[in-house]
Amino acid sequence: MNLLDKNWSGLLIFATLTIFSCEDPSEVGLGLDPDGIETGVYYEELLLPAQNVFIDSIRTSTGEQFRFLIGKITDDVFGSTSSTAYAQLSTVSSVQPLVFRLDTLSTDPIVVDTLWTKYVIDSAVLTLNYGDISSSEATVTSQTLSIHEVDDQLFSGVYYLADFETPILPAESAHGFSFTPRMDSLTLEDPSSDTVHFKLNQTWAERLFEIARQSDRAQLLREDFKGIAIVPDETNTAMIEYLSTGLTALNVHYHLEADTVYADSLVVNFSLSAANAKYNKITTDRTGSLIGNHIGDNLENFSTGDNKLYINPASGIHPKLSLQPLVDFLEADGNELIQLNNVEFELVSEGTETPLNNKVKNLRLYFIGDQSQININGLSAQNLYTTGVMTDIGYLTGSLLLLNLPIDTSAVKYRGAATLFAQSVNNGYIDLKPEEGESIRNSLVLLSTDPMSIDRSIIPQDSIKMKIFYSKPN
Repeated sequence: MNLLDKNWSGLLIFATLTIFSCEDPSEVGLGLDPDGIETGVYYEELLLPAQNVFIDSIRTSTGEQFRFLIGKITDDVFGSTSSTAYAQLSTVSSVQPLVFRLDTLSTDPIVVDTLWTKYVIDSAVLTLNYGDISSSEATVTSQTLSIHEVDDQLFSGVYYLADFETPILPAESAHGFSFTPRMDSLTLEDPSSDTVHFKLNQTWAERLFEIARQSDRAQLLREDFKGIAIVPDETNTAMIEYLSTGLTALNVHYHLEADTVYADSLVVNFSLSAANAKYNKITTDRTGSLIGNHIGDNLENFSTGDNKLYINPASGIHPKLSLQPLVDFLEADGNELIQLNNVEFELVSEGTETPLNNKVKNLRLYFIGDQSQININGLSAQNLYTTGVMTDIGYLTGSLLLLNLPIDTSAVKYRGAATLFAQSVNNGYIDLKPEEGESIRNSLVLLSTDPMSIDRSIIPQDSIKMKIFYSKPN
């Protein structure tokens, strides 16, 4: 349902503000009152109380922003976070059929023998396409990983959470690799061409090639060779994101024995993207860290004692804020007939970025569900009014268009307009009043638009505000 028929006067005021936007509240009043009707225009700034919370059920499986997250990162605030990537393989490549060759050595003038050519398997190479690199260190040194076969079937079309455990087989010989990530990949205008390659053992090459020759290869890649897991070493000091698309692939190189061309002339391509199952298993060890000394259970408030809020999506640390000040403001004496003209969320981000330590780029505001879940990415039923704060267009059209709060790097602030959200609260379409014995209805959690991001932001506890321009009759 859209709000056009229920909130017409509010929409007229909002549209006027959109067309005649300005900085001075007195100018806003002029724009709202072109016919000279006496109307008071006011400004209110609400400080929203907030504390840190831990979320233990973030989805890390397929999605529009999916990347493989592999590595380990440690700092004094969040502790140690490590991630293993799991991926099912698929292929649409066909193996070139064997052909007949004339036997030029035959001396029989009538019968010419023919010989089949033979396949020669040259190598199997896993290529990973760099996305981003994060580390608490000033520079990134040698990192180590191992590549394993998955020992249980991975399922596409289901949600994998960060703490889901899939068994893997021990790493085979020659499947441990050390490499130094390329720092210049962070500064490339188009990093999608920057890759790292790992040559796998001959056993895998021959096994995957044989699967590719079979007509039921899709089933074999689900039930026989069930997938790969890329596991970081405990000594690693960087978390590396790799694209699941682009140049990322597992390629088996081969040639025909009787060919006159060189080895590795033909390739069977195994994709790690497409619609096949994949996810990142993320674990944390907060022993001795700032947050580790204070963290509570899932969605339980905790304070670090330094008047700061922390955001680190991959390790499940987010701020939870209360909208009670908005409820109190709307119910205050004298505010019964107010019209909310322009409402904005704003919060400050402190500290500076480095090439290896970036701030979270975009935030969203999600309600906490009835079962202490966050209504994000399918964990709860999506509902227009109970999922999260939407854009004004979302409320107008009845579409689930969640509000983004992008970081303004010049002002070092996150901002997002939420006028129709606040109007919906004021008009009763969104009920923020907890029922008896319930204390979570008016709480929102700040989540990154990218739930697997390793980026980190620090928010002063007294910087989360709602800025409200409103009018009321004299």
